Amino acid sequence: MKYSYIYLFLLMLTLHLACSVLDPENGNDQEKEQNSLLGLLALSRTSTATSTQTNQKFPTPTCEVSAPAFSTLKEAGFETTCGQSGCHVTGGSGASRYRTNVYSEVLAYANTGVPSTSALYREQSSGSMAIYTTQAIDKAIYCWISGGAKP
Repeated sequence: MKYSYIYLFLLMLTLHLACSVLDPENGNDQEKEQNSLLGLLALSRTSTATSTQTNQKFPTPTCEVSAPAFSTLKEAGFETTCGQSGCHVTGGSGASRYRTNVYSEVLAYANTGVPSTSALYREQSSGSMAIYTTQAIDKAIYCWISGGAKP
């Protein structure tokens, strides 16, 4: 029952976002509102996460390195898969959220030490970005967040 109210709220928020995006009279304020709502949506999804995920694309990774650096994401293909595809790069459709090669922007979507409650990990492992990810990227993001999301 508790989660049905949360999902109803998220549905209403999504509908509001869709309506404001489709309104041609909103101008630049529209983009600011959209970015604010996307941030709010990411935060609300973070707060409703459970400690175990049931619909992950890959099994929960095992990390060989206790505190991997941000560069391990690039080595796993994070920039080429998510960045160079025209999304999470400057001027890309996902750049309003973060660019894959900018540590501080990616860090903003990580709950350091707890991948299962991090918007970044959840979206790419079981959310809307799961269809684009690879097991190497999944593991790199999981281990980077688990290890403290080091630069």
